[in-house]
Amino acid sequence: AAAGTEEEQAKNFQWGLRRSTLNHLMCMSYTDVAQVANAARNYEILHERDDDDAKRP
Repeated sequence: AAAGTEEEQAKNFQWGLRRSTLNHLMCMSYTDVAQVANAARNYEILHERDDDDAKRP
């Protein structure tokens, strides 16, 4: 079961994101919290890969 309303979920969710992810998400429109969560997850996965590539010699 979901914890709280969609508005409460969205407010709590934003605190767990990087600032760059939040900035990216603000440039797009979504119909519900699930779409935002999915986009954020995909964006952070992409940037984790970028970070890993930058660490390799």
